Formats: sequence, structure tokens, C-alpha cells
Amino acid sequence: MSVIETAIEGRYQIITRVASGGMGEVYRAHDAVLARDVAIKLLHPQLAGDRGFVERFRREARAAAILNHPSIVGVYDWGSTDGTYFMVMEYVQGMNLRSLLAEYERLEPAQAVEICLPVLAALDHAHGHGIVHRDVKPENILIARSGGVKVADFGLARAYADSYVSQAEGTVTGTVQYLAPEQIQGEPADPRTDLYAVGVVLFELLTGRPPFIGETSLGIAYQHLSSRVPTPSMVVPTVPPELDRIVLMATEKERDRRPASARALRDELIRATPSLAPAGSVRQLAANIPAAELIPPDRAPTVTIPRSLSPRARRARTLRKVLGIVGLVLLLAVGSWATWTYAIPHYTKVPGVVGLSQRLAEGRMRTAGLAVEIGDGRYSTQVPVGSIVAVQPPPGTKLRKGTKVLLFPSLGPRPVEVPDVTGDTEAEATKTLTGLGFVVSVRRAFDDTVAADRVIRQSPDPRTNLQEGAKVTITVSKGPPPVGVPNVVGQPAADARATLEALGFTVKQKNAYSTDVPKGDVISTDPPTGETAPKGSKVTMVVSKGPKTFAMPNVVGMTKEEAVSFLQNLGLVVRVYELPLTDPPNTVVLQDPDAGATVKQGQTVKIFVTQP
Repeated sequence: MSVIETAIEGRYQIITRVASGGMGEVYRAHDAVLARDVAIKLLHPQLAGDRGFVERFRREARAAAILNHPSIVGVYDWGSTDGTYFMVMEYVQGMNLRSLLAEYERLEPAQAVEICLPVLAALDHAHGHGIVHRDVKPENILIARSGGVKVADFGLARAYADSYVSQAEGTVTGTVQYLAPEQIQGEPADPRTDLYAVGVVLFELLTGRPPFIGETSLGIAYQHLSSRVPTPSMVVPTVPPELDRIVLMATEKERDRRPASARALRDELIRATPSLAPAGSVRQLAANIPAAELIPPDRAPTVTIPRSLSPRARRARTLRKVLGIVGLVLLLAVGSWATWTYAIPHYTKVPGVVGLSQRLAEGRMRTAGLAVEIGDGRYSTQVPVGSIVAVQPPPGTKLRKGTKVLLFPSLGPRPVEVPDVTGDTEAEATKTLTGLGFVVSVRRAFDDTVAADRVIRQSPDPRTNLQEGAKVTITVSKGPPPVGVPNVVGQPAADARATLEALGFTVKQKNAYSTDVPKGDVISTDPPTGETAPKGSKVTMVVSKGPKTFAMPNVVGMTKEEAVSFLQNLGLVVRVYELPLTDPPNTVVLQDPDAGATVKQGQTVKIFVTQP
């Protein structure tokens, strides 16, 4: 009977199925009591027959319910109805990480770190409460439309792995692409087991595929035991070395060599973040994917694989079982290899090798199953000589194995002849040189013969051959050097002019009256003595006309104060003599010289004043 549009315990109204997994199916439902949408996981009916599972399910559900963290899918309720066990969880409007990878194939390093940081924060919180997830994979990492990242299914992995349905004697349960070596060997999981899975997820986010790929779960499990997880940059060369190091650190086969905790691994990622190139946020990635209610079945389901690869398990079995299993494994391996090699056409993607040495690039191509041919060299300012500058077909192209790929090695920068730019303006010279691919360095110097802003000389000399991208230095004129203005004050005007012109100045003369400087001598210069000015610039010298002469004004009849002020303003020196007269009081009655006589500035005149 379909569960759609039915209610569980009269409270949770089922709306639609949203996902399917190894333990059951997930539905979107509406909680009629709290008026909110929730996610309900209905476990497979056969699990209800395992009493041990039921007890473990209750225990793990209670444990998961106490986890309260923004990056963990909250558990609201659990129970059973008509023999079917269920768990009520927070409903996350969005998609799982597997759907995001299906849309974008791989993520930029900054985006991968943005996803892994909250995952590690969630695991750190759970580990602090004694809960190990055991099944960290993209299907259990949810991406909300808001860009939030949440981890789901805490506790259920352990209950399912220990049930009789999944755990037949001599087997181990998990998602094989993300299983740590100790899980494959049947050893107890601990927090470092989750860190291994996070390292594998980070590898997949950076490269678009898990580190180990095989035809069978057994083959993939064997690779986890026998091989190290490769660095992501072997698949995508642009992955920074900091993330290579963190992936290798998290996926050490010996758990004692992994980071001590999720917090320690998260700190490593945080330290690597400033060196990563900016990229669009996870929120933008999620927003660009069309909304869909129905999520396709998991690509990487939880499966059961033989635990015969464990040395501890092999010692526990009889020699007969060991030989039988080994024989079966060999038979399966030979059959799988023959089928894979001869019956199935194999395809691969052209790996990214631009920037690698020719030897390393050829090795990666052959590892990918592609034939290599070396093409003509190409000039490049970015790729060193001998390294690969281009690939044809380009990286990422899907090809049948054995197809020939053309590699083009770098010849380094192109040789270019340096042009002659002497005499050009700075702007003209810079445009010419940069247009040919040179880097321009500018120096400046004074020069008597080359006008300001023109190139005096260049280095290297014209017609020298340089590699594209090399530096050319041009020396640009600042014009003639500045000259100090000499002290010519007090000198005759002719002598002063000769002195200034000998230094390269253009001389302009102004005349002014002076009572202190003799007529014909220099009073001052502009610029003044001691200052510098460019050679050829103008210097104005002020030459004395001597004191100014004029007719003596008539001040008779003025008060003493009026007369003194008036005469002093004309540049005359005034001496006042008081007469023993009082009528009219305080009035000038006589002056010397008389009005109309010729006087000059600085001359002393006399006025005779009655008493007040």
C-alpha cells in the first residue's frame, strides 16, 4: 500500500517521497501538531525482525536526538507504527551534496572548503557526545537553498551495520568509496574513521570523482587497504598544495597518523583558506540548480562487502575457508579483469597537465590509458621551457583509452628586438615597448640638451634581442638641472645682468625708487638669492632709481599732527619746532623748505608750530 497521503500516528501527513537509501526511504511530511514540514525516514520492514537492531535503533535515535548543532539535521521524534519503524527529522529544503556534484562535476577549492568546514564542525559536536557517524558521504550531506550545510543520519549507520540484515558473518557494511581501512578490516570505528571519509569527500569535491574506482565493491575496498589516496592535484593540477596536504593527512591508512580530532582537521582547513582563490558561494551554487521534490536514488549506496581482507578475520577462520575465499576472490578478480579488459570499451578523460614537465605529463597521460605524441614547441611567458603549454584535445575531453593525445612543450618567451625609443616622450616609449611584450622601468634625470619628458637613453641598447616579458629601462629627461640664484643685490645693474645671464637665466629688469640703494644698483631679485630655478628660466631684478624728488607741499595752517603724518607719508623726515605763540594753537605757521621747493625722499624738513 502506498504511504503517500497517509498519516503516521495521526500526526505526520506524508506528502511525497524525496530520497531512497540502504536503510529505507525518506518522505516529506507535515507535522499537524506543530504545523511544520518534517522529513520522515521509514525503515525497511525486514529490519523490524531483528530485535537487536530495534534496540540499537532506539538507543541511537535517542543519542542523535540530543545533538543540537546548526550543521546537524535535527531528530524530532522516533517510534513504530504497524511494525514499521520511523524517525522524524528536520526537513531541509534543498538537495544533497551528490546532486550538487552531479550538476557541477567538481567545485572550486574555496567552495569545497566552505562545505567541509561545517561538516567537520558537526562531526566535532557529535564526537564530543560519543557519537561516530560511520557513513559520511555526499548523500548524507545536505545543502539548503540558503547555502547552509547539514549532516544527516547520525547513529543510524551504526545500528544498521550491526543488524543481522546487513552484517552476515565475515562481512562489513558501509559505503565502500568512503570506508576507512579499519572499517574494511572489521575494527571498531572511532572519530578518526569519520575524518578519513571527510578526506575522501574533499578529494571528490576537488576532482569530481572518488579516489578509488573499480568494477566491484571488493576491488575498491582492496585499493583502500593497499594504496594511498592520491593527491587531488594529480587529477586537477590547479588544486593548491595546501589542500593536497590536508587530503593526505585525513586519509592516512593508519588512523594514529590522522588528525587527532575533527576540530584539528577543521583548523587545518581554516589556515589554508586565505591562500585560496575567491569563488562563488555555495549558496549561489545551490540557487542555480532548479528545485525538485524528488531526489534520484543514491549513487553510492551503503553496501555489504566481504571482510576477508582483514588479517584478524583471516586468522580467525579455518584454513579451508581462507583458501576457499582466496580462490573465489582470485576467480572473481580474473573474471572481472578479463571482462573489463576485453569486453567493455573503456573511456577516460584527458587529464590536466599544462604546466607539468614533459616527463611527468607523459606519465599522467599513459596512466590515464592514452597514447602520447609530442607536437611543435610553442612560445609562452607563463610556462617554463620544456613544460607543457597546451594539450590537444583539451583537458577534460572524454576519449576512448588508447587514443593519441598531442602535447605541446613550451619554448619559453618569444625573442623580440628592442626598438629605438630615444627622443620619444615617456608615454610614446612606454606604449611601444609594452606593445612588444616588454616590461618598462622608468628612471629620470636632468639634461641640458633633451627636453623634459623625452627619453634620453635606454637599456639595453636598440636592436638588442630580448625575450618577451624582459625588462627595458628608459631614462626620461627632467629638463635642465636647477641653478642657484646668486647674490647680486647692491651690484650695478649691468654687472648683475652679466652674472645672471652667464648662469643661463633670462633677465628681466624693473626699476623702483629707493632711499637706501644708490641709483643704478640692484635692490632685489625674484626668485631671491639662494633659491634654485631651472636653467633658462626668468629672473627679475629690481634696480634703484634713487630717491624720488618732488615739490615741497604747503603744510602751513595744518595742525602739528596732520602735517607730520602728511610729510612722513611722502618719505620725508620731519623735525618739529615749537614757537612761544599760542594763537592759533597747535598750528604750523612756518616750514623749511618753503612750499614749491624741490625735495627728495629721505630729506629732513622743518615745521614750526604754535603751542597748544
